[in-house]
Amino acid sequence: MSSSQNEINTTSLIQGHVEFFRLIFSHLKSQALRCAGNLGIAGAIHRRGGAATISDIITETGLPQSKLPHLRRLMRVLAVSGVVAASNQPPPSAADTCTGETMYTLTPVSSLLVGGEGASPCDMSAMLRASMRPTTTAMFGHLEEWFRDDTGAESLVQMVHGSSPWTLTKNDPALNTDLNDACVAETNLVMEVVLREAGDVFRGIGSLVDVGGGLGAAAIAISRAFPQVKCTVLDLPHVISQAPEHSTVQFVAGDMFDFIPPADAIFLKGVMDSCSDEDCVKVLRQCKKAIDRDDGAGGKIIIINPVVGFGPQDDVVREALVLFDLHMMSGNGAQREEHEWKRIILEAGLSEFKVVATLGLVSVIEVRR
Repeated sequence: MSSSQNEINTTSLIQGHVEFFRLIFSHLKSQALRCAGNLGIAGAIHRRGGAATISDIITETGLPQSKLPHLRRLMRVLAVSGVVAASNQPPPSAADTCTGETMYTLTPVSSLLVGGEGASPCDMSAMLRASMRPTTTAMFGHLEEWFRDDTGAESLVQMVHGSSPWTLTKNDPALNTDLNDACVAETNLVMEVVLREAGDVFRGIGSLVDVGGGLGAAAIAISRAFPQVKCTVLDLPHVISQAPEHSTVQFVAGDMFDFIPPADAIFLKGVMDSCSDEDCVKVLRQCKKAIDRDDGAGGKIIIINPVVGFGPQDDVVREALVLFDLHMMSGNGAQREEHEWKRIILEAGLSEFKVVATLGLVSVIEVRR
């Protein structure tokens, strides 16, 4: 046997070396995104008409001039990660031997971080702040410890913080506010897309209860698009206490595991992926009771959540979904594949299940009795 058969070939060694370091430093991509969000870099580019140089960004953000070389390196990471786009401008004159300045423009990602004046209703800055809280990111440093743990902690959150995510949020007003703001931001974006591309799922409905609907962003969007639908939001008391008054949406404090008000449709967005399979079944059984009618007709349940592996998904979507799933695992939740959705739906006593649309990360699921 030749030595070459016992050794990794040069190409594989080089490839492995590159991929190894790319993965080791991947956490810096999200930290760079967090930094850019907090510094207001997207807003700075937006205020410059959508294109800005390093000097422009320094001026707009008020950063010290001494940080210009370091900001250039941060912007290089953001460009490689697709957060901004970078293009080299030609030098001022043909006789000039120096390279022209780099011009940075917004991408679909950074467009979601334009805050302040001229901010999009889909500004995701609050979601970035909530997801990148130091207590959240540091928690994943205990992932190996949790896998080895045999003391009965049902989740990483439980092991690290000694309580469930629900209790943690209830007892930490700042966290509760951050998460509510984040959910509103993400819901504004998702509902904009859902109502454009799959709005027919709401047609023919007279009443709807948004379970775990937080501050009512989804219900408000639905009531605007379909004024004939009477919308109610059900959530825990500490969430409802922060809800705004609204002329077309009613807010009700309660626990989805105990009771859901009756309606033609029950709406669940971003709720099921926070729950274990057992809790999902409990919630769906309460939903089934809420849509049961005396005439036997029954209503429907509309779920907005990822369905892992369903439909055409490129590498970016697949990676985002499995990372999202690992994040939800920390609180004993999950992003589920189609067969896993079917199993919990059937176990809850429901039968009809259909994925109406898949829109990037999320799918629109329609469930009937």
